[in-house]
Amino acid sequence: MELIEIVDENGDFTGQIMDKEEAHDKNLLHNEVGIFIINDDGKVLLQKRSANKRFSPNKWGLCAGHVDAYETLEDAAIREIKEEVGLDVSYEELIPYGEKEVTIKESNSHITYFYYVKCNKKEDEFIIQEEELSEVKWFNIDEIITMIKEGKTSFKENRIKLFEKIKSDF
Repeated sequence: MELIEIVDENGDFTGQIMDKEEAHDKNLLHNEVGIFIINDDGKVLLQKRSANKRFSPNKWGLCAGHVDAYETLEDAAIREIKEEVGLDVSYEELIPYGEKEVTIKESNSHITYFYYVKCNKKEDEFIIQEEELSEVKWFNIDEIITMIKEGKTSFKENRIKLFEKIKSDF
């Protein structure tokens, strides 16, 4: 059982803690982190979600995940990076990026806080969490934007602006 904190639209804790699946079933707002892993060529590492994922199976996405109950955003980001791609990141290497993104919809409502880390590993050097992912791959931003438009990612079209910002910043 994975316990998460329920939050309001500002991201403030409501006092409720419940199992992640129950929160999803009730569509309650909770915190998530999304981490852009960026190399010196300005490419972003995306991971292909496994076929057994509840949301966006077999689609490309960021290294991301839920913030566990009593966990800081930074601790969640560092944990997710380690769990999903086997990368050890320090607090100093984890950089907050952009504004939080509030997503309220019919299912899986959440608030995402973004970070980035720099990394120049080759794709085959990552140790992927096989229950969650099937592969990782470096993509340039233009490729990612095309993939978003074609529905090949877990991202909605509103995320294009964030990728365009990354392209100009890196």
